[in-house]
Amino acid sequence: MNGRDDKPEKALEPLLATSPNVNNDPTSPLGDSAEDSADGSADGSPAGANEHPVAAPAGLRTSGRRRKALLVAAAAAIGLIAVGGGTAASLAKTVTITVDGQQREVTTLAGSVDGALSAAGLQAGEHDILAPSSDSAISDGSKIALEHARLLTLTIDGAQRQIWTTADTLDAALTQAGQDPNALKLSADRARGIPLGGLAVSADTLRTVSFSDAGAHPTARKTGARTVGDLLAQLHVRLGATDTVKPSASAALSDGLTIAVTRVKVDTVKATVAVPPARQKVNDPALNTGTSRVARKGTAGQQLVSTRVTTVNGTETERKVSRKTVSSATPTVIKVGTKSVLDRQGGRVFFHDTEYGVNWDGMAYCESTNNPLAVNNPDGFLSTYGLFQFDLPTWASVGGSGNPLDASPEEQLMRAKLLYKSRGLEPWLCGYAASGPPAG
Repeated sequence: MNGRDDKPEKALEPLLATSPNVNNDPTSPLGDSAEDSADGSADGSPAGANEHPVAAPAGLRTSGRRRKALLVAAAAAIGLIAVGGGTAASLAKTVTITVDGQQREVTTLAGSVDGALSAAGLQAGEHDILAPSSDSAISDGSKIALEHARLLTLTIDGAQRQIWTTADTLDAALTQAGQDPNALKLSADRARGIPLGGLAVSADTLRTVSFSDAGAHPTARKTGARTVGDLLAQLHVRLGATDTVKPSASAALSDGLTIAVTRVKVDTVKATVAVPPARQKVNDPALNTGTSRVARKGTAGQQLVSTRVTTVNGTETERKVSRKTVSSATPTVIKVGTKSVLDRQGGRVFFHDTEYGVNWDGMAYCESTNNPLAVNNPDGFLSTYGLFQFDLPTWASVGGSGNPLDASPEEQLMRAKLLYKSRGLEPWLCGYAASGPPAG
């Protein structure tokens, strides 16, 4: 027999092993049925060997017929298995399924893409990409590609949208969605993969603005900040209590916007300073005119001086000084003599004064013959007036007002002494007379 014929026989073996066997029935008084023998003998001996055959009981004959029926059924089943196995083998096909770039081979009896996926335990979702389509026929060696879609929840500038994508990375998914990844500041790395469970990403549109701090040269900044305040926070720029920013912190950013931070600094310096005593003059008729004395020495006071300096971007723009008295000064009291010491002799006046070592009466005698109303009008020169013959410019240079003729003799003497202290005897032609004996 050939190999194909052997298989049914081998397949029949287990059926035979489980078929009813009368010989094995301990209740049978005869052992094998007479029907089992080819010639009808119970022990297989030739016919006639037993002259007195004994007929088998009715139950025994029924068991023998059942055994034959089972043998026939088993043989038929084995034949079907042999035929069906050959048919299944001819219908089986091996296909390659690529899932998200990973390949696997599947052997299946299915005739369509959908059946092959089912055989592999796979299913294409609503948003997945499947090629060929699920109802396409397949054959041995067919190739099937399945790309799983992933849900990308994208929030740009506060506006949310959901995108189904088969892209492997966030960068590729954004490009598929029509977004320029270079124009966005993302909450996740652009190269990050998108898991099957989905991914939520927030993004801000990048803008280029001009930024300056404390008067520095403006620089371009590319940022995803939405407001001026957001930008300051990104740059770690803090505003002091007096600092300002334009536009305001709540202003929305836009391309090309210029932002300037102005640093306003206000410093107050305090110091305690001494206040010298004032000089308070009190007329004293008991003292001769032209003399004075300190009646009471004053004491210095104290003031708290506060200097408030305002600078803008390092440049001083304002300075204010305020004073607060800590202790008041007491003035120095000076008594000034008002007792006249003039020695009038007719229209002439004598002082009997030699202060600074100058004989003032002698010089007045040479200049005006001691006449406080004397006038001299020399040709080609300025007119001169009074005891010491002041021209008007010189009189004004020592604090005199008007004409010396309108001043008292005492004032004329006082102005002459002031002129002497600044220029010596040089202004007077009669300076030589200052060293002579007092006139009168």
